Amino acid sequence: MGANILVMKKLLLVLSLLNCVCCIHAQQKKIDSLRHLISISKEDTSTIFMKCELAHSYLYNKPDSSFLVAQEGLMLSKKKNFLKGQIWCYKEIGEAKQQMGNYPAAMEDYLKCLRIAEKLNLPSHIAGILIDVGFLYREQEDYNQAINYTLKAKNVIEGIPNYKKINDYLSFYDSALINIGFYYYKKNQLDSALIYEQNAFELGVKIHADYYMGNILLHMGLINEKLNNKSLAITYYRMSLPKAAAIGDYTTLTDTYLSIANFYKSTNKPDSSIYFYENALKTAKKALYPKGILEASTNLANLYGNDDKKRAYDYLQTAAIAKDSLFNQEKVKQLQKLKFEEQIREQEIAELKMQREEERKKNLQLSLIALFIPVFFLVSLLLGKIKVHHRIIEFMSVLSILFLFEFFTLLIDPIVRKFSSNTPLIEFLIFVCLAAIMVPTHHHLTTWLKIRLTNLQKWEKRHLPGAHNK
Repeated sequence: MGANILVMKKLLLVLSLLNCVCCIHAQQKKIDSLRHLISISKEDTSTIFMKCELAHSYLYNKPDSSFLVAQEGLMLSKKKNFLKGQIWCYKEIGEAKQQMGNYPAAMEDYLKCLRIAEKLNLPSHIAGILIDVGFLYREQEDYNQAINYTLKAKNVIEGIPNYKKINDYLSFYDSALINIGFYYYKKNQLDSALIYEQNAFELGVKIHADYYMGNILLHMGLINEKLNNKSLAITYYRMSLPKAAAIGDYTTLTDTYLSIANFYKSTNKPDSSIYFYENALKTAKKALYPKGILEASTNLANLYGNDDKKRAYDYLQTAAIAKDSLFNQEKVKQLQKLKFEEQIREQEIAELKMQREEERKKNLQLSLIALFIPVFFLVSLLLGKIKVHHRIIEFMSVLSILFLFEFFTLLIDPIVRKFSSNTPLIEFLIFVCLAAIMVPTHHHLTTWLKIRLTNLQKWEKRHLPGAHNK
């Protein structure tokens, strides 16, 4: 019986590793396909979406490439004035910066993203961004703020009419519950943590959220172990393993193996503990997860320390390499952070150049309009000196004054917007007041100009040679 269980465990591990290889291959195929589609596509909204998807595909192994692709998408979104595209791009840029440990810059991009989503009133986007901000605070171990922002996300989703009938909204809701439960666990508020994770589990089963199940079950195991519900904890850990393996979530799979190994270590079952630490180590190596490698190899070295010195030494070497890798990763993060800052600076220069070009075009157009109005006015005056129908003169006079007042409105529009801070109600009231002044003024000037031009034409007729003989 014991031999069969051992064979089944090994078979599960082999299947998990095969699934990992397949996932990596599929991911590369997806990246190649997206790059090809972007290269042959026109610069439209679908291109922006593909760039965001490509940026996300690069996120965890090439965050610098993720950042650059998302920046390209952002520039195109701004060029097309596509606000939804800007939301997607700012989100990917923020995630890339977060991945590199540049938390303040990531927060800045998340908040830009949030402002646009609020402006467009997109509750699902707002909730997703708030969850990301909460996760950002988790990375900094500020669990109070993490809970605060994730609860805001939960409340946003609850405010959506019929959200319980739409799976996409429920998926966001489930993610919020999982994260809140984990944050309470880290704060050692275990009763609250368990309630949220149980609710997340029930909802996950209902909507078939397989992507979350491994994580939820791991969290429930950790909480129950802390609550001293040992048998329930190990049950949840064992349930988590196939769920995490099925979707290729090898970080969660490693953490679950480690949790089971720690569990058996605390209950004085060294053989079982070694078995699961070794599985954790193999999985962490395949997933290139240095924290998992360090924890597993360190514990294995301690467990083999007295009985097998050579094996213990080998594991210590593995732990040392993992620790060095973590240190080097921090150095790489710092270097990439500097590269990001330089890329951002170059991007800001490019955007400033684009803004100046737009400003130059706008000023040129305003100058041409300002030149056109007096020229048109002079033409209207000249028409008064030649024999044309009085209706044409009246039309030209009305048009001249109309051009003048529209030009004035165009000039003061940026001032009004700045003064009102883009508040529609204040802008509306200001323009109503201006209209109350401009409309009667426009009427008086139009009447005066029509009379002036008509009288000028009559005077010219009376003083033409031979006019008295007619």
